[in-house]
Amino acid sequence: MKDRIVVTIDGPAGSGKSTIAKLLQERDGFLHIDTGAVYRALGYITKGSPTKDGIKKIHFDIERKKGVELFYNGVNIETFIRTEECAKFASDAAKMDFVREFVNKTARQIAANGRYVIDGRDCGSVIFPDADLKIFLVADLYERAKRRAKEEKRNIDLIEREIKARDEQDKNRKIAPLVKPKGAFEIDTTYLNIEDVYQRIKKLIEGLDADKNS
Repeated sequence: MKDRIVVTIDGPAGSGKSTIAKLLQERDGFLHIDTGAVYRALGYITKGSPTKDGIKKIHFDIERKKGVELFYNGVNIETFIRTEECAKFASDAAKMDFVREFVNKTARQIAANGRYVIDGRDCGSVIFPDADLKIFLVADLYERAKRRAKEEKRNIDLIEREIKARDEQDKNRKIAPLVKPKGAFEIDTTYLNIEDVYQRIKKLIEGLDADKNS
């Protein structure tokens, strides 16, 4: 088994990225790096108003057990960052280039050694362009909205409009837009269940381990 593997999973909202990342963590010993959590943490710490000088002074302690957890000033802040307010702070902060640079650097430091899976929208294209395996998940807009509606128990038409707007924003933003990373394996999850998607990615990972041991 290869000692260090970095797997990136990119794709639009609702394509199944985080679900697959969690399965790889639960079943295959990968540690999941949630870059969104880092953005939320920065938003929480700076109250939504990060500055370039202020960011430089922030240091996270990382605990690796079943997953990657963030500590700030000795306190596990995971429970504090899962609020709508922090989500808004994170969205605003992610538009700033110096914030993205900080998050990218943090993710790379965490994944220096070990087996990691990172999901997002620029993980394989920007954060880890040399990842061992890059996955790009896609799915039909309506199917993605249906999944979110079931998960969040909200109106599907409203969610469909929200996802469509998010897609446009992600694809057209100036900093690290959503693109299929070079060398990525594209998987359309529209008509696949999550187990099918997992098994396809699992086989690709087994190929990496086989190459290492050959």
